[in-house]
Amino acid sequence: MGKTRRSRVWDSFLISKIKADPFQTQKTKREARQKRALNIKRILPFYCNSQEIDGEMHHVTNMNAHMIVGQNYVALKMPYGLSLNDIWRATIDERGVQRNSLSVAAKSYKLNIVNMYEPLVHHIDFEKINELCEIRIIAQPPLKTRNYTAKSYPRFDIDNYPKIILDSLKGLIFKDDNIFIHEQIKLAEPVEDGCVWVSCIFMQESDTNWVEEPINFDWLAGRARAHGI
Repeated sequence: MGKTRRSRVWDSFLISKIKADPFQTQKTKREARQKRALNIKRILPFYCNSQEIDGEMHHVTNMNAHMIVGQNYVALKMPYGLSLNDIWRATIDERGVQRNSLSVAAKSYKLNIVNMYEPLVHHIDFEKINELCEIRIIAQPPLKTRNYTAKSYPRFDIDNYPKIILDSLKGLIFKDDNIFIHEQIKLAEPVEDGCVWVSCIFMQESDTNWVEEPINFDWLAGRARAHGI
């Protein structure tokens, strides 16, 4: 016995629903409405554990942020950085001039830092640093199973670490990276996935007038330390 017209209509309707992707976002003919519909923002929960240890505040969040606020410094734990070769990409503009721009990996790293620390700085009402500082960086390369010497251990060149880190924190932790007039970088024991600790140390007023400071050759030769470094 043949199907009635109504049965055939229902069969056609059910088949179309089965073939359709249930997770497909329906588009509209209006561009603005479509843009709003596709621009879905996901709000992730934020948790912060703040604890005072030896007079310093440690703030640790579920976003993997770890900030230490001391009387004379602020320190942060950062993801392991990028090499200079991975930070920059050469592009040619419409006039045929070569320009260096941030790579996709560098932009992703900076966005990751913002996502990590922006909720925290708002949570603790952190005021951006705007005074002369010394920056200190301790890089811990990713842990390797092979045995390496200190010289042969895989890592970035020492001058690769500051650039992407300072760019990522500018406007978030400090107003501008021209506040730094001293810099120190060290390597430390490797850890899983690697990380970088960076600190902004507030300098004494007597140490900030570098325009009138003569060359300290004893410090240059490693025979003396400058400004308690």
